[in-house]
Amino acid sequence: MNRAMRRLKTTTTLALSLAVVGGAAVAQDWGAELGDHSGVTLRVQTIQDPFISALQEMGPTFTSVTGADVTVEGFGYDPLYERQILACSQGSDEFDVLFIDGIWVGAFVDGGCIDPVEPLVAEADPEIIAMDDYIESFAGQAYWDGQLQCLPIAGYWHMLHYRTDLFEQHGLEVPETFDELMDVARFFAEDDGDPDVAGMAMNFQRGSAAGQQFFEWIYSAGGKPWESNYPGSPDAYADQTPLFNSSKAVEMIQFFKDMVPYGPPGVEQFAWDERANAFTQGRVAMINNWSVRTPLFADPEISRVTDSFGVAMFPHAEGAESVPPVGGWIMCLNAHSQQKDAAWDFMRWFAAPETHKDFVMLGGPPSRHSAMQDEEIIAAQPWVPTLYESAKAAWSELRPRHEMTFEMIDALGLQVNRAIIGDATPQEAMDEANENIAQMLQRAGLLK
Repeated sequence: MNRAMRRLKTTTTLALSLAVVGGAAVAQDWGAELGDHSGVTLRVQTIQDPFISALQEMGPTFTSVTGADVTVEGFGYDPLYERQILACSQGSDEFDVLFIDGIWVGAFVDGGCIDPVEPLVAEADPEIIAMDDYIESFAGQAYWDGQLQCLPIAGYWHMLHYRTDLFEQHGLEVPETFDELMDVARFFAEDDGDPDVAGMAMNFQRGSAAGQQFFEWIYSAGGKPWESNYPGSPDAYADQTPLFNSSKAVEMIQFFKDMVPYGPPGVEQFAWDERANAFTQGRVAMINNWSVRTPLFADPEISRVTDSFGVAMFPHAEGAESVPPVGGWIMCLNAHSQQKDAAWDFMRWFAAPETHKDFVMLGGPPSRHSAMQDEEIIAAQPWVPTLYESAKAAWSELRPRHEMTFEMIDALGLQVNRAIIGDATPQEAMDEANENIAQMLQRAGLLK
């Protein structure tokens, strides 16, 4: 049990917690607000990410108020997408509430897999949903086709995680630029006198891991993935002419390749779990990492760096600005569910600011302005102020979110990995990626 979870159990109760909405403390009478769903078993399908335990712990509270049992089933990233898309094509009602990656929303909307929640939100108490309290860079991922499709429940942002003890020991400054990052990584890999600690672990594994890492870094590299996608763009999808072989993109892939010698053995095949585990076990001085895993680094039951890590803004290329990656999971209503009333009650209960605070105190990722500014949350999770700064600097259209997203990222990740392992030069790999993705988009009618 991590510190946040222990703190929750001694300071709050889920059913009677208070929220700050519009500056006033509001106690919600959920018994009067929600329906009686006795005898219903509500099934929630989600990613097997660290927040799943917090989600599971909260289910009994909903049961105590509504009578509905809640079961939560988690899967790995690629298997979850494949299961959900297959179930949708078969009209399956096995799960009522679906957590989907925000970048999948276009595919799920176009496939008729989810019911848009915008009309339900319009009828709900605005203090319960509190849409204006969601952080904008993540909330944007719950919209598609001009409608609110899902609720933005579990927002992630990238931060640089680093070993404070090692940095202090060697008198090092936290890197801000890519060049500084490489210099520090090289030092820990070659000059610090400790062969058991590598410089930096990154996501280089072939497929979605390496493909997503491209999108996570390209804006802070001063580039863009396609013509109309850049921070502040009025229409990120207006011109999807791919720029994966631009000079900025190729330089960034060369940077990735140059970082390989400063990573742990086998880093060329690292994905999310391997990267986080290397840091948790004290085998690496730095990682760029999604914030959902940050509480795990502070958990003494699994981490060796509990009191010796810090966080900083995502690094950037010289002359560019930090544009931290944003991602996470939106909670959607299965269009084929036979229990939509109970499912929507669960969704709006879970989305409420007071419930969201409880979720965060159990280790869930904060996604609301109120949570990021909550003194109790900050005391339990001292990295939240930097996380909030990152969230406000992020760009909501970080990755493509149309129906070709999954295929596009996987194809890109194949070529990024080829460059990293030396099967092709960065220019050759990205030329091929650009050509393949252009053909993909043309076949889908997204590029003329």
